[in-house]
Amino acid sequence: MEYLYLICLLVAIGMMVWLKLYDVKNSVSQYLSLTTIIISCFGYYFLAISRTLEEALFAQIIAYVGCVFLPIFYFFIVLEICHLEIKKVVKVCLVLCQCCVYGFVCTIGRSELFYKRVEMYRTNGIVVLEKSYGPFHVLAIGTMYLYLLCSFVAIIYVLIKKKSVDRKNAITLLLLMIFAVGVYVAQKIFHIEYEFIPVGFDVLMLGALIPIYDSNIYTVYENKNIVDEQLSEVGFLTFDKNKAYKGCNSYMEKIFPELAQYRLGQIIENSSQNLQNLITNISNPEDAYKELSRKEHIHLPIKSYVLGDKYYDGKIHILTDSFGKLKGYTIELHDNTEHYKTLALKERYNDELEKEVEEKTSRIKTIQEKTILGMAQMVESRDLSTGGHIKRTSDVVRIFANKLIDADLGLDFDFLQFVIRSAPMHDLGKIGVDDAVLRKQGRFTDEEYAKMKKHSEIGYHMVSEILSGVEEPEFVRVAENVAHYHHEKVNGTGYPEGLKGEEIPIEARIMALADVFDALVSKRCYKDAFSYERAYEIIEKDAGTHFDKQLAMVFLSCKEELERYYNASEK
Repeated sequence: MEYLYLICLLVAIGMMVWLKLYDVKNSVSQYLSLTTIIISCFGYYFLAISRTLEEALFAQIIAYVGCVFLPIFYFFIVLEICHLEIKKVVKVCLVLCQCCVYGFVCTIGRSELFYKRVEMYRTNGIVVLEKSYGPFHVLAIGTMYLYLLCSFVAIIYVLIKKKSVDRKNAITLLLLMIFAVGVYVAQKIFHIEYEFIPVGFDVLMLGALIPIYDSNIYTVYENKNIVDEQLSEVGFLTFDKNKAYKGCNSYMEKIFPELAQYRLGQIIENSSQNLQNLITNISNPEDAYKELSRKEHIHLPIKSYVLGDKYYDGKIHILTDSFGKLKGYTIELHDNTEHYKTLALKERYNDELEKEVEEKTSRIKTIQEKTILGMAQMVESRDLSTGGHIKRTSDVVRIFANKLIDADLGLDFDFLQFVIRSAPMHDLGKIGVDDAVLRKQGRFTDEEYAKMKKHSEIGYHMVSEILSGVEEPEFVRVAENVAHYHHEKVNGTGYPEGLKGEEIPIEARIMALADVFDALVSKRCYKDAFSYERAYEIIEKDAGTHFDKQLAMVFLSCKEELERYYNASEK
């Protein structure tokens, strides 16, 4: 039997070591409870191996440490786990009272106040004391039952009235207490010679480690006052690994008042959509946890959460024990409303500013385009032979571009829009040509033609100076090329640089077709207007020499649209 007491002693020491190694907050009551059990188990072991009555009585005094002090320390543990408070001074007074009771225990063998009579005998090698009790023994046992009764009342109270306690933990404490009392009562009723009280002590504390472990992992309520005081604008909501609710702080209850109706340990169901949306963030965070080191403080960000006119930023903390085992999750919400309002104001201001800039830019571009068009029309008014050429070629380019969009030539919409906008500028350089040449009736001499050809160079520089720094660089490049190279020919016989084939920018090749077509079907001082059929024949014949062959074929597919446009213009 002494080996049973030795095992109980070793188990109690093991629980103390575990509690010390377990890296969470443990209360003084928990350590004191285990200390009393260790001392008491040692006393029972010493009693079992005692050789004299004096040794046995001394061992009995040691063993009574558990009976006197464990009930009050267990009561304190119950209060802690059930989130019930009594003043510290009251606790101290109660402990001092028990110390007085233990003082009466120490009279064993010296007076008849605790034991009136005591005899020692051995059964199967184990010392057994046969006793008759004095009045102080009744007092000691009475205080034991008193604190057990207080623990019972506290547990029943929280089961009925308080939702801040996990029902499973409360019931566990209650069953353990009933078991320990049952062991003591059964021993007295059945007059069992051997003391099984150490077994009851160990079972009581072993079982109590479950709610102690649970409450230490989920410390929302234990730290509630501190959290509310220091982090008044931060909400905490905790769940175990099975998604059971384990508590929240006051600020989180302000955000979600419905949390007050849930008991700890419940699965939150049938809640508001807002709360359910928040809880869905912990659907599978353990997957992320598995990929990270167990030694890290792990938290996962969650997307901004909007509730009414409030904006919250949050994250999920992965809760682990000291061994790195996943235990649960804490959702943390920060009220970031002011920040988001500031951002919204900035965005609104930026949007308004951007809109204003866009409007002003559009206005500038409109003025610019009208200025350019006015300059082109001014040039055209000086050239008696090309009346309406600027407008017509611009419209022809637009018709042509619409066909090119559907053609498989790799030309995107934005690029073709740049070409359309550039068309009115193709002859802008004629502003630098002498009136004598520009307004001449009939054909040019070689010298005059050389002067006329310079308009492409002049136009290039004018476009560059007018548009650079105002328009998009890509548009500037397209407009420069249209003005500069629209008289180049794919066989290299054009001007100003004699470029061949794809050396000529495609925007200039597009402009060349529109420019020549309008010249062919329009009346000039040196010729009558050609028929559409004759103009098509010339373009088809010069495809591959003057014009880009692919572009020419697409241009010829515009016959119907071109004729409709010119016929409407003549009316």
